[in-house]
Amino acid sequence: MESDPYKSPVEQTLLEVENLEPIDLRERFRNEEMTVLAVGWFYYFFGSLLATTGAGLLTGFFLMENALMGLMGAVCLIIGPVYIITGFGLRRFDVWARVPSIVAALVAIVIPPVGLLAGVVCLYLLCRNAVREMFTLQYQAAVVAEGEIIGHYGWLAVVGGVLSGATLGLLGYLLSQGFL
Repeated sequence: MESDPYKSPVEQTLLEVENLEPIDLRERFRNEEMTVLAVGWFYYFFGSLLATTGAGLLTGFFLMENALMGLMGAVCLIIGPVYIITGFGLRRFDVWARVPSIVAALVAIVIPPVGLLAGVVCLYLLCRNAVREMFTLQYQAAVVAEGEIIGHYGWLAVVGGVLSGATLGLLGYLLSQGFL
């Protein structure tokens, strides 16, 4: 491919993504890679928070026989693992993970207050052009060839989400019993 002296270096680099070596490809998307890893980490946290909250709501449903509580618990228990699986795909840069993560960000927007803000931010971060170029087989092969930048400490996010969900559940229980 001939180099055009009148094009900006950034435009020239964007045009030649297919021709980059794995190490250069990773260097080209270093900032976007950190962004996607952060979104994946948040999905781990949010999914485990929803799943734990859903389990607590279902327990409350069986104890208090409240149909609305049972419905909300079942929905949270279904949506939570979807976030965890999508976060896993994002953190591995799997080709399939980008579209479900955008849908998950749209779903998060309707879960106030944290989901509204986080959903909008995740949607913005996942819809950028550079991020779109990362979810290809070529990039995934480069990640496998070079190795990971950081370890997968996603279990910390899951533990944090479970502890947060359990704390919210305990506070809700204490409030419903009049202790607080």
